Amino acid sequence: MDIRQLRYFISVAEQLSFTTAARQLYVSQPSLSQQIAELEKQVGARLFIRDRHSVSLTAAGSVLLKEAKAIVAMSADAIRMVREAEAGITGNLKIGILGYAERRILPRILTNFHHKYPQINLVFEYLSLGGLDEALQHGQVDLGFTLVIESSSLPQVSFKKIFTDSLCLVVPYSHELANESLINYSHIPLIARETIVFEDQHIASRGYENMLRICVNRGFSPNVLQVPNSAVLLSVECGLGISILPSVIPKTYGSPFIRYIDILGNDTRVDLVAAWRTKNSNPSIPFFLQELEVVKKPIDNYSILKSTVSL
Repeated sequence: MDIRQLRYFISVAEQLSFTTAARQLYVSQPSLSQQIAELEKQVGARLFIRDRHSVSLTAAGSVLLKEAKAIVAMSADAIRMVREAEAGITGNLKIGILGYAERRILPRILTNFHHKYPQINLVFEYLSLGGLDEALQHGQVDLGFTLVIESSSLPQVSFKKIFTDSLCLVVPYSHELANESLINYSHIPLIARETIVFEDQHIASRGYENMLRICVNRGFSPNVLQVPNSAVLLSVECGLGISILPSVIPKTYGSPFIRYIDILGNDTRVDLVAAWRTKNSNPSIPFFLQELEVVKKPIDNYSILKSTVSL
């Protein structure tokens, strides 16, 4: 038996009329009768009692009607799920996150996305900046939220900018610069004597190079204390040094024991972006990016971050 025969059978069983069923199915009555006869032959049982004036189900026909409806429904569900998977409406989407910068926007995206595409399972992985770069390039995550400077790029990776942040100086609350509102060139001699706390350069090479560039552009080579990513702000809190980070990081960290101060200059821009491997074929990615664009529009209309003065 096949799905078409079962649909024909269900129609006749519900209408109790070959004439009406044939009309609804857009087939000829002889063709319909032939398919029912073939079905009866396959199941080895008479399905209908027919006379000149009426059609009724046999006991075997009643049993088959229940099972046939279930089979046809399962077939329709299977086709729907396959099509949804092909279209990206179901399946898994692996997302790499840094754990801080994306917190201002990710909850809104996820709420909208889950409401619209409840069959897509979102899987999150917390990664360092360098670890996220590698995971994107090797297809270990489908999409990631990461920080890039305007001129930076990753091979075979596409970006969608979410918002622009600026680098800031992060100091302990008791530091002599803690009450400053802007770091300018008069503060450089003091900063140059400090230890700069930063994530391991082998793990966060792009961020490390960016920090060095900021220092070199201001005429000094920093003394760097390299620590795990999770220990950077804690090290600053404990007075082990200061740091240069995108302002969204200490803002999200929210400790009363650190201060963050804007840095004067036209080289402090850093963008939070959604990034994905250009050749990634996961069909859910375009749907996620569409929802990202919807949530991003209010951010485009006003800055959620404190402005940075530029030279």
